[in-house]
Amino acid sequence: MTPDGDDAVKCDACGALIEGEPAGRGLLAFPRGDGVRYEEPPLCAECAHAIGMRAIGTFVGEDEES
Repeated sequence: MTPDGDDAVKCDACGALIEGEPAGRGLLAFPRGDGVRYEEPPLCAECAHAIGMRAIGTFVGEDEES
């Protein structure tokens, strides 16, 4: 919470304060016993873009190796 009582939303990757809606969300999966717990942490525009581009690059790189 910010000093004035508002809930502050911060980027899960870099910690930057996000004003308005997050530009994206991550997906974290945690195995817990017989189930899986999912979290979708907020991402700022820069981190959402960088993580998305990295994922695309990894996916394309794996496809070319086959």
